Amino acid sequence: MNSEITQIAAAIVTLIAPFTPYLLEVGKATGQKWAETLAEKGGEAAWSKAKMIWEKIHANVGEDPKVKGAALVVSADPEDLSAQTLLTNVLATHLNADPQFMRELLHLLGGTQAVQEVLTDRQSWVEEATQELKGTGTQSIKASEGSIIKGVRQSKE
Repeated sequence: MNSEITQIAAAIVTLIAPFTPYLLEVGKATGQKWAETLAEKGGEAAWSKAKMIWEKIHANVGEDPKVKGAALVVSADPEDLSAQTLLTNVLATHLNADPQFMRELLHLLGGTQAVQEVLTDRQSWVEEATQELKGTGTQSIKASEGSIIKGVRQSKE
């Protein structure tokens, strides 16, 4: 499978993952937990974008049990990278089969901007990571729980 398609699918999953309980209506978009999710993940703008992207995915793939199942797995633990990888792979298969669908989702993401990430989870360790970005795009570094990140350099040209 094309690595560009996989990167697009991964960017989509990274955006929608925190909101999957609400997109799938597994959780209720009310109360303190919803407010915390919005505050941590970029607010109303991120929620609106995630909702638009999910609606486009649902309109294109319908009730595909693989997509729905992978999304349900993500909704159970939105920060679980293995669950996100599962959804990324399932989504990438659809994007690969339908270039127009891929272009529509890419447009909703903001175009052909590059995405560079260094992700750590649980007791991970990242040291001496470098991100160099030419043109427009996003660079991010995420750590959770007991993770340690040292010596990270980011540059944009």
